[in-house]
Amino acid sequence: MLGGKPLQIITKINYPISVQQFLKLYKTANFVQGKCHDDPTRLQTMLDNTQLTVSLWDGPSLIGLARCLTDFEYTCYLSEIVVHPDYRGRHLGERLIHQIRAYLGNRVSLILRADHSAIGFYSKIGLTRVNNLFRIHREA
Repeated sequence: MLGGKPLQIITKINYPISVQQFLKLYKTANFVQGKCHDDPTRLQTMLDNTQLTVSLWDGPSLIGLARCLTDFEYTCYLSEIVVHPDYRGRHLGERLIHQIRAYLGNRVSLILRADHSAIGFYSKIGLTRVNNLFRIHREA
Protein backbone atom coordinates (compact mmCIF):
# COMPACT_ATOMS: atom_id res chain seq x y z
CA MET A 1 0.00 0.00 0.00
CA LEU A 2 1.08 3.53 -0.68
CA GLY A 3 -0.87 6.39 0.82
CA GLY A 4 -3.59 4.01 1.98
CA LYS A 5 -4.26 2.48 -1.44
CA PRO A 6 -3.10 -0.94 -2.66
CA LEU A 7 -0.29 -0.93 -5.21
CA GLN A 8 -1.22 -2.02 -8.70
CA ILE A 9 2.07 -1.51 -10.48
CA ILE A 10 2.10 -2.33 -14.17
CA THR A 11 5.28 -3.15 -16.11
CA LYS A 12 5.49 -1.93 -19.70
CA ILE A 13 8.09 -2.69 -22.35
CA ASN A 14 8.99 0.09 -24.81
CA TYR A 15 5.96 2.12 -23.79
CA PRO A 16 6.13 5.75 -24.96
CA ILE A 17 7.42 8.09 -22.25
CA SER A 18 7.26 11.85 -22.57
CA VAL A 19 10.18 14.10 -21.72
CA GLN A 20 8.03 15.58 -18.95
CA GLN A 21 7.38 12.15 -17.38
CA PHE A 22 11.04 11.21 -17.77
CA LEU A 23 12.28 14.40 -16.17
CA LYS A 24 9.71 14.35 -13.34
CA LEU A 25 10.80 10.87 -12.28
CA TYR A 26 14.48 11.72 -12.48
CA LYS A 27 14.13 14.95 -10.53
CA THR A 28 11.94 13.31 -7.86
CA ALA A 29 14.48 10.51 -7.50
CA ASN A 30 17.36 13.03 -7.39
CA PHE A 31 18.81 11.29 -10.42
CA VAL A 32 19.54 14.33 -12.58
CA GLN A 33 23.21 14.72 -11.75
CA GLY A 34 25.10 14.86 -15.01
CA LYS A 35 21.89 14.64 -17.04
CA CYS A 36 20.86 17.35 -19.43
CA HIS A 37 17.76 18.26 -17.44
CA ASP A 38 17.65 21.73 -18.94
CA ASP A 39 17.75 20.49 -22.54
CA PRO A 40 14.42 18.87 -23.58
CA THR A 41 15.68 18.23 -27.13
CA ARG A 42 18.59 16.21 -25.83
CA LEU A 43 16.36 14.29 -23.42
CA GLN A 44 13.97 13.47 -26.26
CA THR A 45 16.90 12.23 -28.35
CA MET A 46 17.97 10.00 -25.46
CA LEU A 47 14.48 8.51 -25.26
CA ASP A 48 14.09 8.16 -29.02
CA ASN A 49 17.37 6.27 -29.37
CA THR A 50 16.94 3.86 -26.49
CA GLN A 51 16.39 0.39 -27.93
CA LEU A 52 14.75 -1.05 -24.83
CA THR A 53 12.88 0.58 -21.99
CA VAL A 54 11.19 -1.17 -19.13
CA SER A 55 8.92 1.12 -17.17
CA LEU A 56 6.81 0.78 -14.04
CA TRP A 57 3.49 2.60 -13.70
CA ASP A 58 1.16 3.21 -10.80
CA GLY A 59 -1.92 4.31 -12.72
CA PRO A 60 -0.83 7.19 -14.96
CA SER A 61 2.34 7.85 -12.95
CA LEU A 62 5.76 6.70 -14.11
CA ILE A 63 7.41 5.33 -10.97
CA GLY A 64 10.33 3.33 -12.34
CA LEU A 65 12.42 3.14 -15.48
CA ALA A 66 15.30 1.16 -16.93
CA ARG A 67 16.87 2.41 -20.17
CA CYS A 68 18.91 -0.08 -22.17
CA LEU A 69 21.17 0.06 -25.19
CA THR A 70 21.43 -3.37 -26.76
CA ASP A 71 22.07 -5.43 -29.87
CA PHE A 72 19.46 -7.97 -28.61
CA GLU A 73 21.90 -10.82 -29.19
CA TYR A 74 25.09 -10.47 -27.18
CA THR A 75 25.19 -7.42 -24.90
CA CYS A 76 22.81 -5.05 -23.19
CA TYR A 77 24.12 -1.94 -21.48
CA LEU A 78 21.77 -0.82 -18.74
CA SER A 79 22.21 2.91 -19.07
CA GLU A 80 20.22 3.74 -15.98
CA ILE A 81 17.70 2.37 -13.58
CA VAL A 82 15.65 4.67 -11.38
CA VAL A 83 12.77 4.14 -8.97
CA HIS A 84 10.62 6.87 -7.43
CA PRO A 85 11.70 7.33 -3.78
CA ASP A 86 8.18 6.65 -2.45
CA TYR A 87 8.30 3.18 -4.00
CA ARG A 88 11.80 2.11 -2.97
CA GLY A 89 12.24 -0.93 -0.76
CA ARG A 90 9.60 -2.87 -2.71
CA HIS A 91 12.03 -4.79 -4.97
CA LEU A 92 11.07 -2.68 -7.98
CA GLY A 93 14.66 -2.19 -9.15
CA GLU A 94 15.06 -5.94 -9.05
CA ARG A 95 11.77 -6.30 -10.91
CA LEU A 96 13.05 -4.02 -13.68
CA ILE A 97 16.23 -6.08 -14.07
CA HIS A 98 14.28 -9.36 -14.09
CA GLN A 99 11.97 -7.97 -16.80
CA ILE A 100 14.99 -6.99 -18.90
CA ARG A 101 16.45 -10.48 -18.53
CA ALA A 102 13.11 -12.11 -19.34
CA TYR A 103 12.73 -9.95 -22.45
CA LEU A 104 16.27 -10.45 -23.75
CA GLY A 105 16.86 -14.04 -22.69
CA ASN A 106 19.97 -15.70 -21.32
CA ARG A 107 22.10 -15.21 -24.46
CA VAL A 108 22.49 -11.50 -23.75
CA SER A 109 24.89 -10.22 -21.08
CA LEU A 110 23.62 -7.35 -18.98
CA ILE A 111 26.24 -4.78 -18.01
CA LEU A 112 26.04 -1.47 -16.18
CA ARG A 113 28.08 1.17 -14.43
CA ALA A 114 26.87 1.42 -10.87
CA ASP A 115 26.84 4.57 -8.81
CA HIS A 116 28.85 3.97 -5.66
CA SER A 117 25.68 4.08 -3.53
CA ALA A 118 24.05 1.30 -5.61
CA ILE A 119 26.87 -1.26 -5.56
CA GLY A 120 25.37 -3.09 -2.58
CA PHE A 121 21.98 -3.34 -4.29
CA TYR A 122 23.44 -4.86 -7.47
CA SER A 123 25.59 -7.29 -5.51
CA LYS A 124 22.61 -8.33 -3.38
CA ILE A 125 20.50 -9.23 -6.41
CA GLY A 126 23.23 -11.36 -7.95
CA LEU A 127 25.14 -9.17 -10.40
CA THR A 128 28.86 -9.86 -10.56
CA ARG A 129 31.18 -6.92 -10.01
CA VAL A 130 33.92 -6.35 -12.59
CA ASN A 131 36.71 -3.80 -12.51
CA ASN A 132 37.60 -3.46 -16.16
CA LEU A 133 35.29 -0.71 -17.35
CA PHE A 134 36.74 2.24 -19.25
CA ARG A 135 35.11 5.36 -20.60
CA ILE A 136 35.73 8.66 -22.29
CA HIS A 137 33.80 11.40 -20.50
CA ARG A 138 31.48 13.54 -22.60
CA GLU A 139 32.17 17.23 -22.78
CA ALA A 140 28.61 18.50 -22.49
